[in-house]
Amino acid sequence: MKINLRAALLIATSLTAFSCSAGADAADAPAPVPATIDDGQTTSANSAGQANDKNSLTSSDIIVTGSKTAESAPITASLTTTQPQSAVSRDQIDNVVPTADFNTLIMLTPGVSITGTGNGAGFGESKAVIRGFQDGEYNVTYDSIPFADTNNPTHHSTAFFPSNTIETVVVDRGPGNASQLGQATYGGNLNMYSRGVRDEMGGQIEGIIGNFNSFIGRAEFQSGKIEKLGGARVVLTGQYLQSDGALTYSPVNSKNLYGKAVIPIGSNTLTLMSTWNRNFYYQSDVAKGATCGSANVAGTSRTALDASGNPLTQLSGEDCAATSDVGLYGKNFGLTNDPGLASYYKFNRTDKTTDFSYLRLQSDFGGGFSMDNRAYMYGYTNNTFSGNGSTSIKAGTPNTFVQSPGTVFTGFSGAGTPASPLKAVAGPSTDVLGYNKLNKYRTFGYIGQLNYDFSMGKIRVGGWYEYAVTDRHIFDLDRTTGAPSFNEKFADGTAANASQPSSTLANVQYLQHSNWHQYQIFGEFEFHPFEGLSITPGVKYVHFTRGVNAVLNQKARAPIDTSATWTKTLPFATINWQPTSNWSFYGQYAQGMYVPDLSSFYSTSGSLSTALDALKPQTSTNYQIGTVWHGHNISLDVDGYIINVDNKIGTCTTTGCDSTLLVNIGQVKYKGVEGQINVMPIHGLTLFANASYNEAKSGTTGQQIAKAPFSTAAGGFIYRSGGFRVSYNHKYTGPQYATEYSGSPGFRLYRIKPYSIGEFAMSQDIDKRFQIGVTVSNVFNSRAVTAISNSSSGAPTTIIGGTSYQSGYGQLDQFNYLPPRSFLVDARIKF
Repeated sequence: MKINLRAALLIATSLTAFSCSAGADAADAPAPVPATIDDGQTTSANSAGQANDKNSLTSSDIIVTGSKTAESAPITASLTTTQPQSAVSRDQIDNVVPTADFNTLIMLTPGVSITGTGNGAGFGESKAVIRGFQDGEYNVTYDSIPFADTNNPTHHSTAFFPSNTIETVVVDRGPGNASQLGQATYGGNLNMYSRGVRDEMGGQIEGIIGNFNSFIGRAEFQSGKIEKLGGARVVLTGQYLQSDGALTYSPVNSKNLYGKAVIPIGSNTLTLMSTWNRNFYYQSDVAKGATCGSANVAGTSRTALDASGNPLTQLSGEDCAATSDVGLYGKNFGLTNDPGLASYYKFNRTDKTTDFSYLRLQSDFGGGFSMDNRAYMYGYTNNTFSGNGSTSIKAGTPNTFVQSPGTVFTGFSGAGTPASPLKAVAGPSTDVLGYNKLNKYRTFGYIGQLNYDFSMGKIRVGGWYEYAVTDRHIFDLDRTTGAPSFNEKFADGTAANASQPSSTLANVQYLQHSNWHQYQIFGEFEFHPFEGLSITPGVKYVHFTRGVNAVLNQKARAPIDTSATWTKTLPFATINWQPTSNWSFYGQYAQGMYVPDLSSFYSTSGSLSTALDALKPQTSTNYQIGTVWHGHNISLDVDGYIINVDNKIGTCTTTGCDSTLLVNIGQVKYKGVEGQINVMPIHGLTLFANASYNEAKSGTTGQQIAKAPFSTAAGGFIYRSGGFRVSYNHKYTGPQYATEYSGSPGFRLYRIKPYSIGEFAMSQDIDKRFQIGVTVSNVFNSRAVTAISNSSSGAPTTIIGGTSYQSGYGQLDQFNYLPPRSFLVDARIKF
């Protein structure tokens, strides 16, 4: 049978580490799955039910490499990509940091920075920033199914998918093609793929112990082909994790079960996947770090910056006041063991239960026609109890009242005398206030795609429908007694509080039900005018309706029952040209969209309906070019990008406007260059490095936006020989600002110093049935600041041009630090 060069390349060079199994021998670099070119014999690129298949919904589903160097690298890019891309191999996931969550798994990729790891990798909620785009401004998918919170499309790294459920991760730094689906086709895509099934029976049992009294137990079973079931294959995994955490009084615990079955049914393939996760942790829901104090002294680490943003001294979290959290407890402060404080760990517990399941049917109709159907659902329940940061109810103060038979009300701030039957009394002087928070949602969806392959290319058309329901509340509690604490304003007979709810709801911050109905329709044509060239124009239509029905809406604390709909047509066009079998060039023009959050409804203004009608979704227009080359001993890729964000959503700051309404306030402009290189100087040794320069400036102020590092870099090596594996990697995160520019013409505050962290891992196979390994995280024990939550409390101010600006740092600024050096010992039994 005659085939063209492109098809031969896809078969002969597929597939990199994506095809590696967890129990594969590490003696050599991961090898492509054997295949022939005959019809009916497939590579992993065609394996139905695997991460990589011909019915892919995104280009990330197939990673094509052209050399052993690219295959052996921990991070690589596909020769067929149409946008900047970094694929993280299963070998990297399986052998570096066993506790890592899906955010820390992508830490080494260009343009990515990670925060929230202070309790140890995987022991707390982390956040990833991609090119300055924050969590919620890019898609996260699992087997090409988007998932996210329902109030805004953010994610929780310790929920849903621990690393034992992940085969590979691909970071696409762009919106993708029209077939890339998600709630935020805007700043890029973090695509995870489920653990793959294998043809051979096997598995492993794994135990991991380490610092902070940490223990992880894992088990994996691969059924191999079950001939009595037509060649069906099943994989089952489970994980148990517990740790005291790196921070004081911040223990964590989680349990996960995962299963997937791939069942051939004639010319069809049925895949069933389900995972369940339960975890709890102790962490303040209010505090965002450890306070450092008010050391605004010239020459210390907490002075301001000059007009150019150059640090006189950048913030490092040193020289903290003796009475601050860091001064009292050190940089490992998390919570306390003092029941008289809001930071008492038993007052600050979060329990989460999540599940994610799908049923997928892939059908080959012959004649070039095929279809992919996915029905799915996932659920999330977050039940949090927290102290609210206030250590006590002050006795006898004017805002403390009692209603017979003794219910205490606090928080009244209106003028005049409270209406009967309320009267002023002395409240308890030592009780700790707090609250119970619930966020519970269930999402149902369907994705269908019809494909037609013919001599000139491929046509893909399809659609996505999703429905979600959510219940959320915050109820005030006296954490000392567990009884309700009536801390909210209520209708007390005064004009100032006439619009407030009755006193019976004075313990409710909000009680809210919301939902969404959304669908997206897409079509694209992957056109091959000649061998080696692929041009893919496409279009997608987005229709999103969000509704809120609340007894008391969040922030507004008033009833609401309304909805709003946003629509947008998004064009796409990509190109990939391969002049040789191991070298490609690509380009992308694409528009992305970010649907307004639930917070768009948080207002009692009579203009809310008009504001919602006028509010436009944030959109991004992406221009990207790049090249990928996979040589015999060197592989590299380089890209450049310009991304213009329009209709940025924020709070109106114009004099006289209603600041409770969200409006479109301007633009953000992103641009930068990125590159990664892998070198194999000798057999078994792979060196890798990458770097990025990322500019993300407000179109209004011309200043770099907050939490967007100016640069990133990473490097390291992997050596494999005869079952022995050793690796080291180092990640550098450049300078960034923790807060947005205030408009001050003389200075900008809260610049964070550059920081870096190193990770070492070593393992040895013994008789191919046993493996022992060790991992060292934060090798050089850096305690650098990674994030700051600012406070103006106690901060100095300066008047410039008649306007007052904060000119120094606050007493209650909160700092997050890198966790201390830690060790993990890993033992596995394979069968």
